[in-house]
Amino acid sequence: MNNPTPGKLLAGAALLVMTHAAVAAEYSAVQTSSDTATTLDTTTTLDTTTTLIGGTPELHSQQDSVTYGPEGDISLGDGGDGDGDNGDNGGNGGNGGNGGNGDSGDNAGGSPPSAGETVVTFQAKSTGNAHGRVVTLGQVFKQGDVPQGESVVAEVQGRVVPTQVDPKATWDDGSLRHAVITVRLPQSPDSQGTTVALARTDSSSNANRPVSINDLLATDFDGRITFREQGHSYRVNARNLLRQAQSSGCPQWGDQCKHWLSGPLTSEWIVGGPVTSDNEAAPHLAVYFHIRAYAGDNGGITRARVDTVVENDWAYADDPQNLHYNANLTVGDTRYPVHGLTHYLNARWHHVLWWQGRPAVYARPDTEYLQASGAISNYADVTPGSAFLNSVSQSFPPMDNGDQTAHMANTGAQASIGPLPRWSSTYAVSGDRRALRWMLANDSAVGSYGFHYRDRATGRPLKITDHPYVTLANYRWAERAGSQYQDDLLPQCHGDCHSPYDYDIAHQPSIGYLSYLVTGDYYYLEEMQFAASYDELWANESYREHDQGILRRAHGQIRAQAWALRDISDAAFATPDSDPMKSYYNGLIDNILSDYNDYYVGTGVNPLHTLVGGEAFTYSVDGQQRVGVAPWQTDFFTWAVGHAAEQEMPGAEPFLRWLAAFQIGRMTDWTDQPARGFCWLEASAYKLRVRDSRNAAIYDDMSEVYAANFPRLVGTDCNSSDMLLRLNNSTGGHYHQNEMVEFPGSATGYPANLQIGLAMAVDSGHDNGTEAWQLFDSRSDKPDYGNYPNFAIVPRRIDAQD
Repeated sequence: MNNPTPGKLLAGAALLVMTHAAVAAEYSAVQTSSDTATTLDTTTTLDTTTTLIGGTPELHSQQDSVTYGPEGDISLGDGGDGDGDNGDNGGNGGNGGNGGNGDSGDNAGGSPPSAGETVVTFQAKSTGNAHGRVVTLGQVFKQGDVPQGESVVAEVQGRVVPTQVDPKATWDDGSLRHAVITVRLPQSPDSQGTTVALARTDSSSNANRPVSINDLLATDFDGRITFREQGHSYRVNARNLLRQAQSSGCPQWGDQCKHWLSGPLTSEWIVGGPVTSDNEAAPHLAVYFHIRAYAGDNGGITRARVDTVVENDWAYADDPQNLHYNANLTVGDTRYPVHGLTHYLNARWHHVLWWQGRPAVYARPDTEYLQASGAISNYADVTPGSAFLNSVSQSFPPMDNGDQTAHMANTGAQASIGPLPRWSSTYAVSGDRRALRWMLANDSAVGSYGFHYRDRATGRPLKITDHPYVTLANYRWAERAGSQYQDDLLPQCHGDCHSPYDYDIAHQPSIGYLSYLVTGDYYYLEEMQFAASYDELWANESYREHDQGILRRAHGQIRAQAWALRDISDAAFATPDSDPMKSYYNGLIDNILSDYNDYYVGTGVNPLHTLVGGEAFTYSVDGQQRVGVAPWQTDFFTWAVGHAAEQEMPGAEPFLRWLAAFQIGRMTDWTDQPARGFCWLEASAYKLRVRDSRNAAIYDDMSEVYAANFPRLVGTDCNSSDMLLRLNNSTGGHYHQNEMVEFPGSATGYPANLQIGLAMAVDSGHDNGTEAWQLFDSRSDKPDYGNYPNFAIVPRRIDAQD
């Protein structure tokens, strides 16, 4: 048949695939210890195969990945195996790997689809060995780019190549939102690289037999971990767990086994749970093996990736405490020892090892397409320096907190604070492999903090819909309350409890979200879910309205509401459609945004369009308590609501339009009355008085706010030499024309904090949005975001006009 030709380039989610050797040459200064945690090993994160996305609605089940091959000729097996026949029924391979998918015979390929418009491309670079031909990654798609009933197919020089797509999440219109993609290149690329295009195509059914548990068990694959804990020995064997799954079945979201990927190029199973050995149970330990098996050209299993996860996080375990042990993790001939580890309570760690060698390949994403998808914000065109990227950490050992702040509640700037933390935002603007490793390292290191609560009854992060009276913030009252509270009361640690790390919702980073989106790794999906679940279970149960999850009263600090809203919206956005946790996070975000809209929008509760209640009025001014707000915290919150709106969360858009008036007003109020309106140079003030006394009404407009906070400046034109003279005399500063207050040149200063909220306010469509941004962009002292892009967010509307 004729090979399809690539179509028109719609959007380039370009991915640069690089070998380890090439990257090592690129930054030889970076040293990676062989005994550090694999979570930071880039090969363990993006070593995934590019997959084909889309298809009929049925394809949005994880068991229904789509695979196409050149000329319809992918032969990755001998038909059914195990309990299944090589005939039409194909055995029971869909869940447990015991058989085929109903294809008859050796040739599992069908006719490949014709290719249409290119959605995304990437560059593949390899050392030339077979391990450099396959890559697996996570891919986000803009709404509508891969419509319901369509898919994508990978092409190299106009020829369709083997591509597997495991759809994970869809947009409300049915188009594909996120998938895990695996691609096998026809040959190892040369040093110049190979362009791979993912092109839209009409969906067609394909009966390729997926890699099964039987296929892996037919090899000598083995993996195990042993523990020596205070005189007790425990051993968990991955091969034995696979045998059990083969016998009992591995449903998509089972308790003892989950089927994460399924197709003829690769399949992945997650097996494990509580640790037992010789009929002796370890009361607190749990181990999970995430086993991803890859098929070679001849259909046999060529290698397997094993991500081993070790946890001390059972929510309702008796006598919870820290653990102390030695461990040995072995996969094939590769060993990873852990000596003298203190495993903190409600924490976990993981490490990746390969059976039969790791792939020498890296996929570099098109960060512009990633941003355009709405999954993350729109960033300014900044470039991290090579010397800086050479200096960032690439891995951390278990129970090391990495670059996270040990005590998150510490005041002042932190690398973790922002829409994305420094490591993730650096990757978001660069796609650089060193930045990827840094991001994955820290999203793994944060596992050492005590925000992980796994419900043994469900095997998943604890849900307030199952435990409506659970609380940490109100624990002392709850432990004295009645039976309903006792049923949901979390056991307290009374012995070995100390951890050097303190988690704080008001300062927490985005955890796992971007790492999951770009790798498709289940470990990071659960990290994201643990963080979102903790935001709710921590809160006062009455203030959150028990199982409703309301944030407005549950978290006093506005920044805590902002980052909790981000976490829950991210979980609703990224959690796979078929995951039982999906409806949980969807329900929470619906409740949260509905409550905010009902309370604020159109009610006249606050003419300034800031949040009230809780600790919103956190500052005292002139001896009057609780009269001042932190505008920068409101800027965080406006960004979070705008982020949810970009993710198409219902109710976010009207609430954003209401909030936008506060950011826009601080920038433009002066234009109608230059000597008395709120001057934009003060829009980044650290605190603002918004009422005369604790029980007084909130001021009516921004001019009244300006007069109450900056009386010495009233009567002078905004940004005039007279105004600046008065400003410098009253503050002892040295401000110049067009220079905003409060650390204007800092990448973490208060103008930078304002930037993220203002960008979202502009994108809300506010009438004065363009004028507000033009003023902000005209400031004379701006930060260099190149190596610190946490707050380097710009409006999509303005960016599109340039």
